[in-house]
Amino acid sequence: MAGNHPKCHGTMFPDLARLEYNKPLRGKAFTALVTSQGIGVQSRALTVNEDEWEACQQCPAFRSCYDLCMATLVLREGLAQR
Repeated sequence: MAGNHPKCHGTMFPDLARLEYNKPLRGKAFTALVTSQGIGVQSRALTVNEDEWEACQQCPAFRSCYDLCMATLVLREGLAQR
């Protein structure tokens, strides 16, 4: 654990700032995939690793980790809009 948090703290969501077409981007519990061939996006998919999600929910740091993941997601989206 780093400080009072496990090493994986804040990583249950993929880091969408690193998203590339046709390459799965994994977080601890969720994976995102954007498929593109040629011009445009053909599909977007989000998958949940149920075992990791269950493990995350059992972690004593779950609430803090989830809040950090959500804050990071919202702030990155806000920055992308600027």
